[in-house]
Amino acid sequence: MLLVSDSKKLPEIYHRNANKSDFYVTGSFGETEALLNMKQHKVHARFRKLIAGPYSFSNIKKMEYLIDARMEHWLNTLDGRYAKPGKPFDFAPWAVYMAYDIISELGFGAPLGFVEAGSDVSGLIKGFHDGMTVFGLLGRLHPFTSWFKKTYLGHKYLVAKPSDTKGVGVLMKVRDRLLTQRLEDLKQQKTSERVDLLQTFLDARTEDGEKLNIDYIKAEILLVLLAGADTTGTSFQAMMYYILGTPGVYDTMMAEIDNATCKGLLSSPVVQHSEVSDHLPYYIACMHEAMRLCPSAPNIFPRLVSEPGLDLHGKFAPPGTEITCNPWLLHRDKAMYGEDAEAFRPERWLEDEKKAKDYIKYNFTFGYGSRVCLGKDVATVELYKGPLEFFRRFTPTLIDKSKRGKFVIEGGVGFWEDMNMTISRRVRAGKLD
Repeated sequence: MLLVSDSKKLPEIYHRNANKSDFYVTGSFGETEALLNMKQHKVHARFRKLIAGPYSFSNIKKMEYLIDARMEHWLNTLDGRYAKPGKPFDFAPWAVYMAYDIISELGFGAPLGFVEAGSDVSGLIKGFHDGMTVFGLLGRLHPFTSWFKKTYLGHKYLVAKPSDTKGVGVLMKVRDRLLTQRLEDLKQQKTSERVDLLQTFLDARTEDGEKLNIDYIKAEILLVLLAGADTTGTSFQAMMYYILGTPGVYDTMMAEIDNATCKGLLSSPVVQHSEVSDHLPYYIACMHEAMRLCPSAPNIFPRLVSEPGLDLHGKFAPPGTEITCNPWLLHRDKAMYGEDAEAFRPERWLEDEKKAKDYIKYNFTFGYGSRVCLGKDVATVELYKGPLEFFRRFTPTLIDKSKRGKFVIEGGVGFWEDMNMTISRRVRAGKLD
């Protein structure tokens, strides 16, 4: 396998006709192939077309009020639990609780209750993290694992099943419960005017007018539960880590936010996506810079080199060669970001418009090209709003500035732990929020 760290090679490696390698062996998320595992680009394109609509930015904008409601509940819960009593807490899981309740609201019609419980409901977060170890193992040891998973022992320990008591099996149980309930509601004609992701999967039809296979629907629902929240939570955590730990950044960001609030440019109690886009360039730069340095999936994403082969700075990679990039490396490419590529410096996104366009063009946070993450727009809307409202409402104080958090990677997916702090309600734009 070739690992490429040149950002400008992304379009040549991840073009629309590139096929995935056998790294994407099925099993760690169940036996049925989902979009993530579809290796042939034509197969992937056909299925993506069937389910991509609900993930579009225009559709997410229509559901922004649902995101706002979940965020307001999250903020009020943090206020009651920690701000008012001045109680210290670990912020890291709370970023994920918010994201899980939002994606379950959009995906299944109601929040799963992470924020209300203040804990990992049904062990979903732990199950995802535990399951990623198997995912990493299956991918990195192919083709051995492609054979081994078909044996009795391989099927028992490597292929996720709803009967499993840990790992991805935990999420499968929740998925099956949600699907069974929805099918029962439809049977009894208990319908809602609002269409969520689950209902869209059930209503989707192939080119021949056929319903999607129920096992395929299960596979896609599982991915919503698996990746729809945890990775967004990681980006939120990374913003907290870098903004609070880099001298001057927090003060500059808050001055911009408070100035826009004073001018009446930001809605309350929850800012709107369009307002952030129009009036808060430094905040957006902070978001981009945090995601650059800390991609949620610092993993390899292998493809097969297409005909007629690929030139890599004078070296030839023949067709069929397994090749990959890793966002952790690409986003530290000094040829792209300069000698200070390792530094958290949001200003780099604002200093040169041409360079900023290149930073966006060659960004690998959400994947690249025709296989870019379907949930990108959902995550972006959440990150435009959630961290901003947290900072607008609370003043966070780290318990120990030398221990802002610990970054952990399981099977190619990263998350933060031990972000211990206190929060207090702040004076916002001339008044106590």
